[in-house]
Amino acid sequence: MEKIKIGFLGYGTRALDALMEHEGFDVRYFLAPLSRLNEDVYEARKKYPDIPFYYVKNNDELSRVFDKCDETDIFLMNACPIILRDYVIAKKKVFNIHPGDLHYNRGHQPHQWTVLLGEKESEIVCHTVTPGIDEGELVDFVRVPIPADYDALQVLDLLEDQVPKLLDSLYAHIMEGVPCKENIMGGEYRQILTYEDYEIHPDQIAKPGFKEDMLRKIRARIMNHGAFFYHGQEMVYVDKLLYEEPGGHNLSIAFHGSCVFLEGSGKRYVLKVRRRIPKIADINAHHML
Repeated sequence: MEKIKIGFLGYGTRALDALMEHEGFDVRYFLAPLSRLNEDVYEARKKYPDIPFYYVKNNDELSRVFDKCDETDIFLMNACPIILRDYVIAKKKVFNIHPGDLHYNRGHQPHQWTVLLGEKESEIVCHTVTPGIDEGELVDFVRVPIPADYDALQVLDLLEDQVPKLLDSLYAHIMEGVPCKENIMGGEYRQILTYEDYEIHPDQIAKPGFKEDMLRKIRARIMNHGAFFYHGQEMVYVDKLLYEEPGGHNLSIAFHGSCVFLEGSGKRYVLKVRRRIPKIADINAHHML
């Protein structure tokens, strides 16, 4: 099999691993966004020490690095927050792996939205990169059923298990001219999660569906600090329901060790506390924690 010389851009190193293992690709460069450096990036650097590595901060830096990558005109991108501009895309053909349906789940955190909305299935896709966010020609997709109790990390892992299949399709597209399935322009863009999206409201403990709503918010944010609720001047982050038992009928919140009891309407939910921080004054800033 003739190998395609390719570069990798992003911090989604499971896709990099799949590229390295695929017999049709020869990875020549590894570019990582400075704003998303993490343990996985450095583990990949140690695993693949012979691949030239570059940090990139923005489009201008990426453009300059692309000029140095003269061994390939093709890059695969996965989990990169830099929105590529025209002058960058003109230098290299870039494909992207996105864990969400481009028709309605474009943008950041698609796997978290899948959990938060209780979706029963999702997609992972490979598409060409354009200046529009998560638009372009759809090389291929794989639709995957999502178990109801999966958290965001489990959903992402489940979807990324399908990356080798997408790489097969990408190889066939590049080497054999297999046409793309469609050209996707527009579609629903899901915004970055705000505090309101993953806030638990203990005063609603008596409402039907409270427990299910709380668990979805916790599972959606498991890759961060979990969901949170306000208690006095604190934001209390919880990342696991440890136990459910009978409780009092009046609303109460009590901390015991590393747990908190949310009690009311005859139930007590014992939750694991991830962290407690001072209440943020300007909640309208919508910054993620």
